[in-house]
Amino acid sequence: MAQTHPSTSQTMGVVLHLEGTPPAAGEFRSHITRHLDLEPRLTHYLHGPGLTARWQYDPAPDLHERVQERRIPTGDAHLHAALRDLMAQPLPDQGPRWDAWLLSGYAPDRYAICWRAHHSTQDGMGLISTLHTLFGGATPPAVRAVARPTPGAYLRTLRGTLSACAANNVWNDPARPLDGTRAVNWAHLPTQRLRGPATQRGGDTNDAFLAVLSGALRTWSADHWPRGVGRRLPALTMVNLRRAEENQRPGNLITFAPVALPCDDPSADNRLGRVIEATRSTKDAARLGAMRSLMDLTPNRVFHRAATLLTTPDRAAITTSYVAIHRPLHYGRHPVTHVQPFNWLPRNQPASIVACSYNDTTSVCFVTDAALPGLHALAELFSDAAEELAPTRSGQPQPPTQPGGPEARRTPPAEVSEDTSAVVDFAFIKDLLVHHAALPAAPIAQDATRTQAGIDSMAVTALSMALEDQLGLVVTEEDLAQAPTVADMVDLVARRAAPQPG
Repeated sequence: MAQTHPSTSQTMGVVLHLEGTPPAAGEFRSHITRHLDLEPRLTHYLHGPGLTARWQYDPAPDLHERVQERRIPTGDAHLHAALRDLMAQPLPDQGPRWDAWLLSGYAPDRYAICWRAHHSTQDGMGLISTLHTLFGGATPPAVRAVARPTPGAYLRTLRGTLSACAANNVWNDPARPLDGTRAVNWAHLPTQRLRGPATQRGGDTNDAFLAVLSGALRTWSADHWPRGVGRRLPALTMVNLRRAEENQRPGNLITFAPVALPCDDPSADNRLGRVIEATRSTKDAARLGAMRSLMDLTPNRVFHRAATLLTTPDRAAITTSYVAIHRPLHYGRHPVTHVQPFNWLPRNQPASIVACSYNDTTSVCFVTDAALPGLHALAELFSDAAEELAPTRSGQPQPPTQPGGPEARRTPPAEVSEDTSAVVDFAFIKDLLVHHAALPAAPIAQDATRTQAGIDSMAVTALSMALEDQLGLVVTEEDLAQAPTVADMVDLVARRAAPQPG
């Protein structure tokens, strides 16, 4: 897609907000130079027309072109104007397709790093890996448990692909055709506002994100889009299919999974329950194995044909993606306090929405087609729908609608009533081991040793990842491996998840 439609901007990335005095551009270039050999996505790029493009290697990309600085007038409004401007600027057209901008001046003792990359080189998990290489300490687990695909898993995957390619006729109104002009906005809210309600019902933060998005689109459709009233709206969620040995591999190792957003349901709780049920199969290890096998076996031209079908007006869908960064990022002694994602808008798509959770805040970027009336207000509607799902306690302060100023992370997040630790019990841990580590359920008993339960090193890593994804809880593989029995493992996780005094 990237090579076939080069005129479509496919710039994605993040803005890292930091506290401290910004480094000089030369110092930052030296920092990146020291990491070039560790991060292939910085030195590889696709070269050539269309589907004949091949990977090229540039061991020494021009960092004077790729690492620049910009002074911004005082005020968050100027910062966000600069971000929108950078999103519209082209990336370097020779060599590796990425750059980085040091942004400063908008607030004292604060600065931002705007990291931009072409989607052909980096997907969401690839971008997180790059951030950990350049700005991280501990590297997160990179493996996902993939079970041997069953015939049923293959059948469900193929059925999902075919359903996504069917015409839905939601966004092809001839009176208001999509024109590709982008409107960009963000919403920011405490992650626990999403995670709390979802984990109480066996879901995760991504489920709550999709449920809240459904509520926002329901309100918008009632006001502006009669075609969307009283029906489920088609969406495509991105699914990570990277294996452990592919953590540093450039390119896209993702697939899409269709999900019908329950915008027809007036109840926020019902919408959440329906999303959790709809996404359950995409978390199944056997289904993930089927997705990866089909991705590896599908010829490029067939995959391109399917992607082209999905970007026709009759079949257009909202694209969504969710990522989480649980380990702290920093530049030198300067902590990253907030991560603000941004994304591109595929051809003939009404909206591309990406959410990123970091440091107890989830930021959501809405890139919408400006031809759709009122859709530029989707960020505000999303915040309203989040309040409907998890009302904040009266009198609690709210996070700023546009973080980035000096007060952004000093404002305490709103409290919510959900206690995540309440769901950490034997049944919860067993469910994670069965569905995320692909272990058989029968041997997993509370008094079973790890060996008796079949919990090997791969399962321990999968459990560690699942705890991060669902609870935002970092329990390392080393700590989990110290638990002699399943009951000890449950106790360890419950103690880590319990609210800390003070």
